[in-house]
Amino acid sequence: MMKVQVKWIAYAMLISLLSAVSARSVSASDLFSQELTDLEEADLLSQIDQLPLDQENEDGDENEDDDEAGEIEDADVVDDSDSLRIVVTATRTEQDILDVPRSITVIDREDIERQLLFTNNLPDILGRLVPGLSPPTFDNNTSQVQLRGRPIVIFIDGVPQTPNANSNGTDLRVIDPSLIERIEILRGPSAVYGDGGTGGVVNIITRRPTEDSISYELDFRVGTSLTQVEEDSFFYNGRFGVAGSDGKADGRIDLSYDLLQDRFDANGDSVTTDLNQADRLGLLVKTGYNFDDDERLELTYSFNRDEQASNDISFEEQPSQINHVINLTYSNGDIFGSALDTQLYYRDRELIQSFIDSRDSPLSALPAFDPFPDLSQTSLQSDEFGGRLQLDTPLGSSASLLWGVDYADESNARPVLIGDTVAFDENQRLNIIDRSQTQGGDYTLESVGLFAQGSWDISDQWQISGGLRYENFDVSVDDTQLAFLLTPNLPRDREGGDINADDVVFNAGLIYRPIPEIGLFANFAQGFSIPDVSLIAGNAFATFNIDDILLEPQKVDNYEIGIRAEFDRIQATLSGFYSESELGTGFFVDASGIPAPVRAPQRNYGVEATVDWQPSDSWRLGGLLSWNEGENDIDDDGDFEPLGSFDITPIKIGLYVENDTTPGWTNRLDLLALGSRDRAFDALIDQGDIDGYVTLDFLSSIQLGEGKLSLAVTNLLNNQYIPASSQVLTGLLESRRAAAPGRAITLGYSVRF
Repeated sequence: MMKVQVKWIAYAMLISLLSAVSARSVSASDLFSQELTDLEEADLLSQIDQLPLDQENEDGDENEDDDEAGEIEDADVVDDSDSLRIVVTATRTEQDILDVPRSITVIDREDIERQLLFTNNLPDILGRLVPGLSPPTFDNNTSQVQLRGRPIVIFIDGVPQTPNANSNGTDLRVIDPSLIERIEILRGPSAVYGDGGTGGVVNIITRRPTEDSISYELDFRVGTSLTQVEEDSFFYNGRFGVAGSDGKADGRIDLSYDLLQDRFDANGDSVTTDLNQADRLGLLVKTGYNFDDDERLELTYSFNRDEQASNDISFEEQPSQINHVINLTYSNGDIFGSALDTQLYYRDRELIQSFIDSRDSPLSALPAFDPFPDLSQTSLQSDEFGGRLQLDTPLGSSASLLWGVDYADESNARPVLIGDTVAFDENQRLNIIDRSQTQGGDYTLESVGLFAQGSWDISDQWQISGGLRYENFDVSVDDTQLAFLLTPNLPRDREGGDINADDVVFNAGLIYRPIPEIGLFANFAQGFSIPDVSLIAGNAFATFNIDDILLEPQKVDNYEIGIRAEFDRIQATLSGFYSESELGTGFFVDASGIPAPVRAPQRNYGVEATVDWQPSDSWRLGGLLSWNEGENDIDDDGDFEPLGSFDITPIKIGLYVENDTTPGWTNRLDLLALGSRDRAFDALIDQGDIDGYVTLDFLSSIQLGEGKLSLAVTNLLNNQYIPASSQVLTGLLESRRAAAPGRAITLGYSVRF
């Protein structure tokens, strides 16, 4: 009965989107005034107001002297008498960053443009700039990215991109970074958001229209390896954008293209494993209408195609990833005294991975056991539609309540494409002969989440906040035939069924500001993640009943304390965290054939720090540090063992120094150091220990005519090393244990007109 009531509440609140649009004649209040782009930016993480006019250039770009690089735990700045004040919204509502009781990272447009000269791979960009996140992998394939040793969830303009079928990894290559305005990372779990993200949430904000009547943007980059210069060593990236406004309407269109070919290590050897090149096509279309200063309707469409190919193999089904996102949002600053934000969206994702040749697998050699197809490609077909409605209601002059509902309906299928071995051996072409088998049962997941988040300024120095979320899940799993068997002598057929689960999580935070520029914070936050239903069904015995699956979410309790300082010329943060969970997201199958989540209590802990300092008008320097560890008790006997290095990465240190050598000419050095880790190896968890390494990158940019000319050299010292993510594969998938690229150079030019 409760489930039915919750669903009807969700439907009613989402329908109010249409009624809100028709009620646009409601007057706006000066109590809650938003910028034109707040609709897209009031989504799941921090929100940044636009710079004041006196801190922007004619094209609307941020002043480089005021917006610093590296790991920036801030947003755009606004003048606050004697100092600079940073404004974000970590809990879906506008707040001074010193009033946010948790760790936030914001990577702005200037940072993105700079990093694009080093890499066009979003996981690598985030790995450089975000404390606690997995370091750069230099891998074009789908990769598992962890934050604080736990999974993340990804949003584009508030639209969820991470399907529950998380065995395919958390893939951040769902959008070309050149189409991104900024990236907001909430570190640690949150009770305000839904399933997943026990390590944190990544919200990607796409490019926004300008206030100009019309403007054009052109970016072009070309680069090559310096250790092996040949035709296949070059890579290219280009973007063309048009944006503008006409009265109350505005919009923009961006088109981008990337071509990445072979990569070479410091010794000049090819380090591409099975895929030698990747090309990406990206498209962003955004249009909006402002009924008045506080009321806006906006439509956004983004498309990303990532296609990979081999020089030696041809495919009937090309390894690729295609992602579509359409997003309709409406905001009104005064709906019966509250600020309203609503959203309706649709997301479609198709992933086809490279081929697997299982003929040499040790399991295939077992008598009367044929566990895997000889040649196969795994795939994912996922689509989701849903909506969000939230209201920010003032409660007097010192308190407010943010409340609302999220709804999502997600469908996932993981068919296995079985190839023709004869054609493959004869002409190196992978033809598909069977599409009837899957990795696990295809399923749909329907969820409804109700949330509320309140804050109260007790005084000028003290603030408290708290919130909770109720989530209800309905899962329907189809009958299926499995392509992969982990247990001999079992049939491949599995019977589906329906299951239901729900849970409640909450958070609480405290802020103390001894002086206006310093904030001390403490918080407790819960997050949860439900198990991968498809894999559970796929690996259970054939006789099991899907109704017997224990769908209880993994609930994570996170404790964090920290300090944040925001002065005119220095910004710094220091935080420590501890998270624990009693239930894992893995699973086991008992003697009766009933799968259940692994009872593996887990604890993660660590320290993170950032600093950005401007000692003079021409010099800027800073960096980041993150250290984390983790253990679990797989036998639930009180004896904790270290987590493997798939989850926990060694200590990470990032440093940068930047100098305005002459007016219009800037030079910068970036250092990234990763420590060693042998704890999991000594405990026989890892197959090998993790060796540390250091990289140094150089960037120089100069104003040239109407545009900017940039030169970047990655791996300046040409160090030969293996990324930590590849070192973990020692003894497992040696073909993926490849060295990092050696010294490479990139030349770029960008112009606005």
